[in-house]
Amino acid sequence: MSVQIFNLLGISRDSIFEEKVSFAQYLTDFIEQTDTSTFAGTLLPESIEGPINPWFFAQEMLSKSSKVPFIAINPCFVHPLYVVRNLYNLSTFYQRRIYLNFITGGSAADSSKIGDSLFKEAKYKRLAEFITIVQELLTAKENETYSFQGDFYTLDQIVFKGSLPSALQPVFHIAGSSEFAQQLIQQKGMTQLKMGEPLSNLSLNAFQKISYHFGVITRETSEAAQEVLDTFSKANRKRSILQHISIQQSQSVWKQQVYDRHKNSANDGVYNLQPFVNGYTDVPYLVGSYAAVRDYMQTYVNQGVESMIVEIPKTGHNELQEINNVIQQLS
Repeated sequence: MSVQIFNLLGISRDSIFEEKVSFAQYLTDFIEQTDTSTFAGTLLPESIEGPINPWFFAQEMLSKSSKVPFIAINPCFVHPLYVVRNLYNLSTFYQRRIYLNFITGGSAADSSKIGDSLFKEAKYKRLAEFITIVQELLTAKENETYSFQGDFYTLDQIVFKGSLPSALQPVFHIAGSSEFAQQLIQQKGMTQLKMGEPLSNLSLNAFQKISYHFGVITRETSEAAQEVLDTFSKANRKRSILQHISIQQSQSVWKQQVYDRHKNSANDGVYNLQPFVNGYTDVPYLVGSYAAVRDYMQTYVNQGVESMIVEIPKTGHNELQEINNVIQQLS
């Protein structure tokens, strides 16, 4: 298979599907299931209010499975030196390459909770400095002093003995669809992580490096998949209103873009925004038979999408195995 496909444990906003174990234990079990699947690895998210430390679970993955950790990094929470040390230690100890997803944060409300008052443009300028430091320290010559003077970070005459060989250099992704995200992605030549698009909107070119993020619900027949979808994301007026408010308050361009597709009737029989609009997820879904979802994902691959992050919804069923049935058929 020519594309790397990662999974992500879906957020749960309905107690009917909550397991009677801690989320940490649930994520540990999820990592174990991933190890026996066709997935390349797992995206480990970063959240302002979440209890999960992605670096801890990255080590869990590296020590207990053959899969790749895909770590989300938000400059709000960590310093570039912390990231560089962790990358050096994990990559050299396990002799494995790690994937990184750089983010700038979520909604304005989330940012205000931790006193991060920067506007979007400034957040991407900070992220640019952050990435530059990480890149340069991981490729610095041993015993060479390193200095950096920016608007957000200052390093003075640091001697860092932690450069990585090319085979262990991390794979960088930047999440976002705003003009500021686009500028940074072009400047750094990195892969853009964005929401999966309907095939009618698909127009990639050879100069773009794209990773798509979406969820999947699939069964033998499209009717069976729709039944699971309806149970998982049944209409709820309060939940839908809260989702609409969240979209209005969000600084994320992609979230508004996904909602605009709903208003413009982007559903095409597989591409489905019901879970997003009803407030059960923040990503679009592909819903249908194994064959229909496989063909949709295969078109992504054929059009040059470099990697995919597939959200595994909490439906009360073994969705990871159902989706794995589809991935095994991709070429």
